[in-house]
Amino acid sequence: MTSPTHSVIIPVRNGARHIRACLDSVLAELGPDDEVIVTDNGSTDDTVARVAAIGDKRIVLLHEERPGPAAARNTAIRAAQGRYICFQDHDDLWPPGRQQRLLDALLATPGANAAYGRVRVIFEGPVDPAYAAMDGQYVHLHNFLPALFERSLIARTGLLDETMLHGEDVDYLVRLRQAGMVAAACDAIVHIRRRHDSNWSSADPALVRASTMQILHRNIARRRART
Repeated sequence: MTSPTHSVIIPVRNGARHIRACLDSVLAELGPDDEVIVTDNGSTDDTVARVAAIGDKRIVLLHEERPGPAAARNTAIRAAQGRYICFQDHDDLWPPGRQQRLLDALLATPGANAAYGRVRVIFEGPVDPAYAAMDGQYVHLHNFLPALFERSLIARTGLLDETMLHGEDVDYLVRLRQAGMVAAACDAIVHIRRRHDSNWSSADPALVRASTMQILHRNIARRRART
């Protein structure tokens, strides 16, 4: 069996409403030997049945009962076989041409082991006035979603911190940089971020502040440990 070029990691919990559209957009970007690792994190709806019903051999369905997206992503990281690894949320989308644009940017940049693109944010339903200016705009997202990473960089960085139930993706991005990430820039939309009633907790200002402080303290502790 040919080893996959791309491994896409998608954690999901009770994502039946959005998972099919997400997977359709991801699978359209992959080759026949690539893999999409979906880790179900204790769903109580019909998420698992909807994933299984797609019937695509590139989908690897795993189960992780430990709570939190970090644990679900770590389970998938351990199983990933691709040369390049991407992270995706179950309710977001990939635009056409995404993978090739990122890969072209990486290969064209000497020494690069990652590539980053831009994000389009789309709101579904009522929009909080504080975020209304983002609707439909092209923005940079400070986490690992609009990106492609060499597997060797992920291996050097290690797994996500499972003690963090919020902000673990930003913390991991800090660690990727500390592990020697050299990111190529791709000036194209590579990720469509959907905001809706089920994922607004990640935009809660109090949660953002608390997780930011936690990340700063952990980063300082890691730096001190190396000196």
